[in-house]
Amino acid sequence: MAHSPLSLSCQCKKVKASVVPISPKVANHLICYCSDCQQFAHALKRADDVLNTYGGTEIVQVPVSHFNILEGEEHIACLKLSEKGLHRWYAKCCNTPIGNTLTAGWPFIGVIRSFINDPSLDEKAGAIKGSVHLKDATGLVPDDLLGPQGHKRLVLATLVKLASWKLQQKHTPNCFFKPDGTPIVTPHIQAH
Repeated sequence: MAHSPLSLSCQCKKVKASVVPISPKVANHLICYCSDCQQFAHALKRADDVLNTYGGTEIVQVPVSHFNILEGEEHIACLKLSEKGLHRWYAKCCNTPIGNTLTAGWPFIGVIRSFINDPSLDEKAGAIKGSVHLKDATGLVPDDLLGPQGHKRLVLATLVKLASWKLQQKHTPNCFFKPDGTPIVTPHIQAH
């Protein structure tokens, strides 16, 4: 069953977006503990409201073709933590992280929880399925935060979704990349 759009905005509400269609079957709701996600939150000086107690970032992965910028595209900026790293998008008006993408040809965006202002998140995107990159957590993550899927099952499920989205051409339209594959804004590279 399709739900109404997932409502998104930055903290100051200058950047607004939505994900549609959205459903628990489409979305992949997880927590990432990787050091790069932690570094991104710290670079934006938003660690306190992005990271959980153990350094985890709550993310909802969806096809990038389902992500629509509604207002404030001029406030969107991009940070990369290395030349080949993920494109880490944020609202420069208030330093709210938006989400992570690879390149124009990859069909997904990992939308960061701090950009999701929808009270029906779990209903629309499903509950958190699991956690990834636990080795980078800042402490021992308790079982109740790990999610029902084990790490290997979650990674496999993610790869299956990505392959399916790729076959379905869900990398386009892509509001973060121009038709020639270049980002809509020049990424700032901030090495660790």
